[in-house]
Amino acid sequence: MFYLISLGLKPEQITLEALNVMQECSELYFDSYTSCFSEGGLAQLEKIAGKKIVPLGRADIEEQFIEKLKEAKEKNIALLVVGNALFATTHIQLLIDCAKQSIPYKFIPGISLTNYLGLTGLSNYRFGEIVSVVMPEPNYAPESFYDKIVRNYENNLHTLCLIDIKNGKPVSVKDALQRLLEIEAKRNAKIIKNTLIIVISSLAGEKQKIVAGNAKELLKEKFPEPASIIICSKLSENEKWALKTLYGVKQ
Repeated sequence: MFYLISLGLKPEQITLEALNVMQECSELYFDSYTSCFSEGGLAQLEKIAGKKIVPLGRADIEEQFIEKLKEAKEKNIALLVVGNALFATTHIQLLIDCAKQSIPYKFIPGISLTNYLGLTGLSNYRFGEIVSVVMPEPNYAPESFYDKIVRNYENNLHTLCLIDIKNGKPVSVKDALQRLLEIEAKRNAKIIKNTLIIVISSLAGEKQKIVAGNAKELLKEKFPEPASIIICSKLSENEKWALKTLYGVKQ
Protein backbone atom coordinates (compact mmCIF):
# COMPACT_ATOMS: atom_id res chain seq x y z
CA MET A 1 0.00 0.00 0.00
CA PHE A 2 1.18 3.53 -0.81
CA TYR A 3 0.19 6.18 1.72
CA LEU A 4 0.21 9.89 0.92
CA ILE A 5 0.33 11.42 4.39
CA SER A 6 -0.35 15.06 5.27
CA LEU A 7 1.57 16.34 8.29
CA GLY A 8 0.03 19.71 9.09
CA LEU A 9 2.06 22.88 9.56
CA LYS A 10 4.26 21.53 12.36
CA PRO A 11 5.05 18.04 13.69
CA GLU A 12 2.63 18.47 16.63
CA GLN A 13 -0.27 18.71 14.17
CA ILE A 14 0.15 15.15 12.89
CA THR A 15 -3.15 13.32 13.30
CA LEU A 16 -3.50 10.06 15.19
CA GLU A 17 -4.47 8.40 11.91
CA ALA A 18 -1.29 9.63 10.23
CA LEU A 19 0.89 8.52 13.14
CA ASN A 20 -0.63 5.03 13.19
CA VAL A 21 -0.03 4.62 9.46
CA MET A 22 3.55 5.89 9.71
CA GLN A 23 4.30 3.27 12.33
CA GLU A 24 2.89 0.54 10.07
CA CYS A 25 5.07 1.51 7.09
CA SER A 26 8.38 -0.14 6.35
CA GLU A 27 9.66 2.93 4.45
CA LEU A 28 8.98 6.62 5.07
CA TYR A 29 9.92 9.43 2.69
CA PHE A 30 9.62 13.19 3.25
CA ASP A 31 8.89 15.83 0.62
CA SER A 32 11.52 18.47 1.39
CA TYR A 33 10.82 20.88 -1.48
CA THR A 34 7.07 21.60 -1.79
CA SER A 35 6.69 23.32 1.56
CA CYS A 36 8.32 23.61 4.99
CA PHE A 37 7.21 23.47 8.62
CA SER A 38 6.44 26.70 10.49
CA GLU A 39 8.59 25.23 13.26
CA GLY A 40 10.28 21.90 13.93
CA GLY A 41 11.90 19.70 11.32
CA LEU A 42 12.86 16.25 10.12
CA ALA A 43 14.66 15.28 13.34
CA GLN A 44 11.54 15.96 15.39
CA LEU A 45 9.44 14.11 12.85
CA GLU A 46 11.68 11.04 13.10
CA LYS A 47 11.43 11.14 16.87
CA ILE A 48 7.63 11.16 16.69
CA ALA A 49 7.54 8.38 14.10
CA GLY A 50 10.18 6.34 15.89
CA LYS A 51 11.98 5.48 12.67
CA LYS A 52 14.24 6.82 9.93
CA ILE A 53 12.70 9.14 7.33
CA VAL A 54 14.39 9.76 3.97
CA PRO A 55 14.13 13.34 2.59
CA LEU A 56 13.42 13.70 -1.14
CA GLY A 57 13.92 16.62 -3.51
CA ARG A 58 11.83 17.65 -6.50
CA ALA A 59 13.49 15.35 -9.04
CA ASP A 60 13.33 12.44 -6.59
CA ILE A 61 9.54 12.75 -6.41
CA GLU A 62 8.57 13.91 -9.90
CA GLU A 63 10.96 11.73 -11.91
CA GLN A 64 12.16 8.81 -9.81
CA PHE A 65 9.50 8.00 -7.24
CA ILE A 66 7.48 5.96 -9.73
CA GLU A 67 9.92 3.09 -9.24
CA LYS A 68 9.41 3.26 -5.50
CA LEU A 69 5.63 3.21 -5.97
CA LYS A 70 5.87 -0.19 -7.65
CA GLU A 71 7.24 -1.62 -4.40
CA ALA A 72 4.01 -0.56 -2.67
CA LYS A 73 2.35 -3.63 -4.17
CA GLU A 74 4.37 -5.72 -1.72
CA LYS A 75 4.92 -3.45 1.31
CA ASN A 76 3.68 -0.27 2.98
CA ILE A 77 5.43 2.89 1.79
CA ALA A 78 4.56 6.48 2.66
CA LEU A 79 5.38 9.94 1.38
CA LEU A 80 5.06 12.60 4.09
CA VAL A 81 4.09 16.11 3.02
CA VAL A 82 3.90 19.33 5.06
CA GLY A 83 0.41 20.83 5.22
CA ASN A 84 -2.28 19.04 3.24
CA ALA A 85 -0.64 16.78 0.64
CA LEU A 86 -3.26 17.22 -2.09
CA PHE A 87 -2.72 20.98 -2.13
CA ALA A 88 -0.07 20.45 -4.85
CA THR A 89 -0.60 18.79 -8.24
CA THR A 90 2.67 16.87 -7.86
CA HIS A 91 1.09 14.64 -5.24
CA ILE A 92 -2.16 14.17 -7.12
CA GLN A 93 -0.06 12.83 -9.99
CA LEU A 94 1.38 10.17 -7.67
CA LEU A 95 -2.12 8.89 -6.96
CA ILE A 96 -2.88 8.90 -10.67
CA ASP A 97 0.29 6.86 -11.26
CA CYS A 98 -0.87 4.38 -8.62
CA ALA A 99 -4.30 4.06 -10.20
CA LYS A 100 -2.79 3.43 -13.64
CA GLN A 101 -0.60 0.61 -12.32
CA SER A 102 -3.18 -0.91 -9.94
CA ILE A 103 -1.10 0.05 -6.92
CA PRO A 104 -3.24 0.29 -3.76
CA TYR A 105 -3.10 3.74 -2.16
CA LYS A 106 -4.66 5.84 0.59
CA PHE A 107 -4.64 9.56 1.27
CA ILE A 108 -4.37 10.89 4.85
CA PRO A 109 -5.51 14.55 5.13
CA GLY A 110 -4.01 17.20 7.38
CA ILE A 111 -4.10 20.85 8.39
CA SER A 112 -2.97 23.40 5.80
CA LEU A 113 -2.61 27.17 5.78
CA THR A 114 -6.10 27.46 4.27
CA ASN A 115 -7.49 26.35 7.65
CA TYR A 116 -6.09 29.60 9.07
CA LEU A 117 -7.48 32.06 6.52
CA GLY A 118 -10.45 32.91 8.73
CA LEU A 119 -8.01 34.13 11.36
CA THR A 120 -7.27 37.11 9.13
CA GLY A 121 -10.87 38.31 9.46
CA LEU A 122 -11.58 37.62 5.79
CA SER A 123 -14.42 35.37 4.69
CA ASN A 124 -13.33 31.97 3.35
CA TYR A 125 -16.14 32.20 0.80
CA ARG A 126 -14.58 35.25 -0.86
CA PHE A 127 -11.28 33.79 -2.03
CA GLY A 128 -10.62 33.24 -5.72
CA GLU A 129 -7.99 31.13 -7.46
CA ILE A 130 -4.82 30.55 -5.43
CA VAL A 131 -1.59 31.63 -7.11
CA SER A 132 2.14 31.07 -6.60
CA VAL A 133 4.47 34.07 -6.87
CA VAL A 134 7.33 32.69 -8.96
CA MET A 135 10.66 34.48 -8.92
CA PRO A 136 12.42 35.09 -12.25
CA GLU A 137 15.34 32.95 -13.43
CA PRO A 138 17.53 33.19 -16.54
CA ASN A 139 15.26 32.69 -19.56
CA TYR A 140 12.27 32.11 -17.27
CA ALA A 141 10.19 34.93 -15.81
CA PRO A 142 6.48 34.02 -15.75
CA GLU A 143 3.89 36.67 -14.96
CA SER A 144 0.67 34.69 -15.35
CA PHE A 145 0.13 34.66 -11.58
CA TYR A 146 -0.31 38.44 -11.71
CA ASP A 147 -3.03 38.05 -14.34
CA LYS A 148 -4.90 35.71 -11.99
CA ILE A 149 -4.65 38.25 -9.17
CA VAL A 150 -6.17 40.88 -11.47
CA ARG A 151 -8.94 38.50 -12.50
CA ASN A 152 -9.77 37.70 -8.88
CA TYR A 153 -9.72 41.39 -7.97
CA GLU A 154 -12.06 42.31 -10.82
CA ASN A 155 -14.43 39.56 -9.64
CA ASN A 156 -14.29 41.02 -6.11
CA LEU A 157 -12.39 38.01 -4.73
CA HIS A 158 -9.33 37.94 -2.49
CA THR A 159 -6.18 36.16 -3.70
CA LEU A 160 -4.01 33.89 -1.58
CA CYS A 161 -0.47 34.11 -2.95
CA LEU A 162 1.89 31.30 -2.08
CA ILE A 163 5.57 32.26 -2.17
CA ASP A 164 8.19 30.43 -4.20
CA ILE A 165 10.83 28.19 -2.59
CA LYS A 166 14.38 28.47 -3.92
CA ASN A 167 17.17 26.06 -2.98
CA GLY A 168 15.08 24.67 -0.14
CA LYS A 169 14.46 28.12 1.38
CA PRO A 170 11.27 30.22 1.07
CA VAL A 171 11.60 33.49 -0.82
CA SER A 172 11.12 36.47 1.52
CA VAL A 173 7.90 38.47 1.67
CA LYS A 174 9.87 41.55 0.64
CA ASP A 175 11.20 39.89 -2.52
CA ALA A 176 7.76 38.51 -3.41
CA LEU A 177 6.09 41.91 -2.97
CA GLN A 178 8.80 43.61 -4.98
CA ARG A 179 8.26 41.08 -7.76
CA LEU A 180 4.53 41.85 -7.83
CA LEU A 181 5.18 45.60 -7.85
CA GLU A 182 7.76 45.17 -10.62
CA ILE A 183 5.26 43.38 -12.86
CA GLU A 184 2.60 45.96 -12.02
CA ALA A 185 4.89 48.87 -12.91
CA LYS A 186 5.55 47.35 -16.34
CA ARG A 187 1.79 47.26 -16.91
CA ASN A 188 1.11 50.71 -15.51
CA ALA A 189 -1.37 49.20 -13.02
CA LYS A 190 -1.95 49.95 -9.32
CA ILE A 191 -3.81 47.05 -7.72
CA ILE A 192 -0.91 45.79 -5.61
CA LYS A 193 0.21 49.33 -4.84
CA ASN A 194 -3.16 50.60 -3.65
CA THR A 195 -5.11 47.68 -2.16
CA LEU A 196 -5.00 46.20 1.34
CA ILE A 197 -2.54 43.33 1.68
CA ILE A 198 -2.33 40.81 4.52
CA VAL A 199 0.81 38.80 5.24
CA ILE A 200 0.41 35.55 7.18
CA SER A 201 3.67 34.03 8.38
CA SER A 202 4.88 31.10 10.48
CA LEU A 203 1.30 29.92 10.97
CA ALA A 204 0.82 27.60 13.95
CA GLY A 205 4.33 28.43 15.16
CA GLU A 206 5.46 30.40 18.18
CA LYS A 207 6.53 33.20 15.83
CA GLN A 208 3.16 33.37 14.03
CA LYS A 209 2.59 36.85 12.64
CA ILE A 210 -0.34 38.37 10.76
CA VAL A 211 0.00 41.95 9.54
CA ALA A 212 -2.29 44.00 7.30
CA GLY A 213 -1.34 47.16 5.43
CA ASN A 214 -0.38 48.52 2.04
CA ALA A 215 2.63 47.29 0.07
CA LYS A 216 4.81 50.24 1.12
CA GLU A 217 4.17 49.54 4.80
CA LEU A 218 4.68 45.79 4.53
CA LEU A 219 8.00 46.17 2.70
CA LYS A 220 9.38 47.67 5.92
CA GLU A 221 8.29 44.69 8.05
CA LYS A 222 10.27 41.55 8.80
CA PHE A 223 8.38 38.27 8.70
CA PRO A 224 9.32 34.80 9.95
CA GLU A 225 9.23 32.04 7.34
CA PRO A 226 7.33 30.47 5.75
CA ALA A 227 4.88 33.19 4.74
CA SER A 228 2.07 33.85 2.28
CA ILE A 229 0.46 37.03 0.97
CA ILE A 230 -3.23 37.85 0.60
CA ILE A 231 -4.21 40.50 -1.96
CA CYS A 232 -7.57 41.80 -0.76
CA SER A 233 -10.44 42.87 -2.97
CA LYS A 234 -13.19 45.17 -1.70
CA LEU A 235 -13.97 44.26 1.91
CA SER A 236 -17.45 43.43 3.16
CA GLU A 237 -18.74 45.25 6.24
CA ASN A 238 -18.14 42.16 8.39
CA GLU A 239 -14.57 41.88 7.10
CA LYS A 240 -13.92 45.57 7.81
CA TRP A 241 -15.17 45.14 11.36
CA ALA A 242 -13.11 41.99 11.91
CA LEU A 243 -9.91 43.54 10.54
CA LYS A 244 -10.40 46.69 12.61
CA THR A 245 -11.03 44.69 15.80
CA LEU A 246 -8.28 42.11 15.31
CA TYR A 247 -5.54 44.16 13.66
CA GLY A 248 -6.51 47.83 13.93
CA VAL A 249 -7.08 48.16 10.17
CA LYS A 250 -9.17 51.15 9.15
CA GLN A 251 -10.91 50.87 5.78
